[in-house]
Amino acid sequence: MHLFGDQQLTHKTLGAMADKYGPVFTIRLDSHRVLVLNSWEAARECFTAMTLFCTRPSTAASKLQGYDYAMFGFSPCGSYWREMHKISTMELLSSHRIDMLKGIRTSEVETAIRGLIVELWLISKNGLEI
Repeated sequence: MHLFGDQQLTHKTLGAMADKYGPVFTIRLDSHRVLVLNSWEAARECFTAMTLFCTRPSTAASKLQGYDYAMFGFSPCGSYWREMHKISTMELLSSHRIDMLKGIRTSEVETAIRGLIVELWLISKNGLEI
């Protein structure tokens, strides 16, 4: 990115390139080709109609950590991801569910603080430095 020049900010340089080459163009950054989109219509088309752009890269780490892509955060876009997204949004992250579980979060924070206070008291009682 430093090769774009130090006189202008990167987004302004890319905007000038979009004025010159059009709203959709590619550039090469090191060994990677980068698709630059400068219009919301092109971005919407890429991320809604073309599933190639909305998926995550398949790596060995995400396959192992995500239990063969079964975890929501590691799964590629598709029907499984859409279903997990719907379930997590409606069941786990809804305002009703968050309000319902507020007492548990409060209790967990209070327990953690009490544990820290006891640990600090034991350290100061034994004369150890913190």
